[in-house]
Amino acid sequence: MTRSNRKLGALACLLAPLLWCTQVAATDTIANFTGPLLTPNPMTVPQGTLVVEPYLMYYKSDDAYNEQGDRHAKATGVRQWQTLVPVFYGITDRFQLQASFGAAHAMSGGSHTDGWGSTDTTIGAQYLLLSPGEDGKKPAVSLNYSHRFPTGAYDQLDENPLNATGNGANVDTFSLMLQQYVWLPNGRPLRFRAVASYSLPPSRVEVKGLSAYGTPQDFRGGVRLGNALGISTSVEYSINPQWVLAMDLAYNRASASQLKGLQGHGNAAMPFARRDASHDVYSLAPAVEYNFNDRFGLIGGVQFSFAGRNNDAFITPMAAFNMVF
Repeated sequence: MTRSNRKLGALACLLAPLLWCTQVAATDTIANFTGPLLTPNPMTVPQGTLVVEPYLMYYKSDDAYNEQGDRHAKATGVRQWQTLVPVFYGITDRFQLQASFGAAHAMSGGSHTDGWGSTDTTIGAQYLLLSPGEDGKKPAVSLNYSHRFPTGAYDQLDENPLNATGNGANVDTFSLMLQQYVWLPNGRPLRFRAVASYSLPPSRVEVKGLSAYGTPQDFRGGVRLGNALGISTSVEYSINPQWVLAMDLAYNRASASQLKGLQGHGNAAMPFARRDASHDVYSLAPAVEYNFNDRFGLIGGVQFSFAGRNNDAFITPMAAFNMVF
């Protein structure tokens, strides 16, 4: 299996931390924001408020970055449709709970996933350390914790490696989040966000048979994944109460992983080992928001990589509809 196909099962897992998205923060007629595509919202939702924001994404990759960061064509391209539904609920004005559910359907080299498969599921909590105050002049600062559960298929995939929609790992992620408003001379606001996330190395993942890690049918063993780092920043400009322009800049890095086990059965079993080097990628995500009011907003745009190392080069058009109840 190619390196690109091995990454398909982990795609939803890599995107999920970025999609603790974009609850509406402005509640007046001067400026409404749906939020950018990638950078999470440091503001918690008010007590008793429910926010749901379903996403639809189309991932496309025909190239990859090598160890030196050079971009080259892959032998086989990859396509993947994915839905993701982040949900947020305010326990208090400073503390919220959140969850994210998803499904994916992949295509590559004339093959495709057997229908839609569930991706890994994430639950978490966020606490607002510093409130911007009624005048909104202070920054909003939050701490976020999330745990990803391996609900997506990742091994024992029969004869179709594209059925991998997870990576089998329980992953704990901690994030520090910042948001600040700046009012321009024309009376319109800019909203800035910055988020840094760190994922702890998960415990050993048991792997059997054909898997998201490129193992053969007769493999049995395990993989140890490394830590992961994610940094994203965004800026949004409110043209008027309905229309907003948004831009994200994101960096993601995953440390090296080590796969070990046996291939074959009985006395014919042979050691099987592989080390995958660390990989990273830089991406941009321009988008346009349309806010019907302070409770419902639509955003559409595209995330695309512009540099990386040992990683797919990709482009991902996506859209989301933000609903506040």
